[in-house]
Amino acid sequence: MYAKTLSEIEEELLEAGIETVWSQWSALGAGTLQDRKDISAIIDPEALLLLSLYLIPEERRLRDLVQWWAEVGSELLSLQRTKTLLDDFPSEVNRRVKTYSRWATEAGDKRWQKYAEEDPQQFDRDRKGPDKPDLGSTSSLLYRLRAGFGVGAKADVLAYLLGIGEQSATTKEAVRATSYSRATVQGALGDLSRAGFIKSTSEYPREYFAPLGPWETLVLGDNRSNDRFPQWRHWGKVYAFLARSRRWIEEAENQSEYISSTRARDIFEHFQTTFEANRVQVPSPEEYQGSKYVDGFVQTVAKVTEWTEENV
Repeated sequence: MYAKTLSEIEEELLEAGIETVWSQWSALGAGTLQDRKDISAIIDPEALLLLSLYLIPEERRLRDLVQWWAEVGSELLSLQRTKTLLDDFPSEVNRRVKTYSRWATEAGDKRWQKYAEEDPQQFDRDRKGPDKPDLGSTSSLLYRLRAGFGVGAKADVLAYLLGIGEQSATTKEAVRATSYSRATVQGALGDLSRAGFIKSTSEYPREYFAPLGPWETLVLGDNRSNDRFPQWRHWGKVYAFLARSRRWIEEAENQSEYISSTRARDIFEHFQTTFEANRVQVPSPEEYQGSKYVDGFVQTVAKVTEWTEENV
């Protein structure tokens, strides 16, 4: 069995998730009590929202931050992308999204109206936080691109290409990173290329990259002393994996190793490309026979948790 117990792994997972969302909300000027610190990765708006909603029962103060965002920054969220990423999270997050939708609707963002629903178990409080978010940090790049270019695939694809540091990416890789449809991403890449915002190769499959030089002023702003572009992480899938893994841990305590192992293999298969995209080295299920993979999956959860803490 792995050196740590399931309860210890679950505690570390929760601590990593809570610390991550607090750091990212702080970077957006949310008026948290936590000292603002530099974070190296681009914040994923929808992933941050969903993980925060998931963690509310364990960290009640996150409810205030989510309500604050519904009132001051909701227009910078993609409803379509929220729905797409939500499919990977545990079902209870869907109910909390409905509460968020009501807050956003009441604040004037009518896009959320058809998803809004009262939550009889909750009560609303006065907003806590500044009148508008702070988008000045390098990690808020995606929010700034959406504010300037509009919420949609073009802003997200551009943020992704800037965040991988002049590496080239195929349409398939951009789809996996941004969670929009292939047709939508393909159209966005074509438009950005024609506008000269990004470059493309001529061979097939065509690859795209964003030269960093022309974007330094926008991305770095007053942070040129740092001289580092923020990095893209596939946060949506990583956060969903952490949430799903916690559910697995809770259920594993009352299940046979065979059932736990089978479900662990299913989770691994669903998120395998995420591990590869983020270059997280985790054990392969093929290295374990039958129920022995319980140990391997516990190691996987521990490694992804550690990676999250190191890469925020």
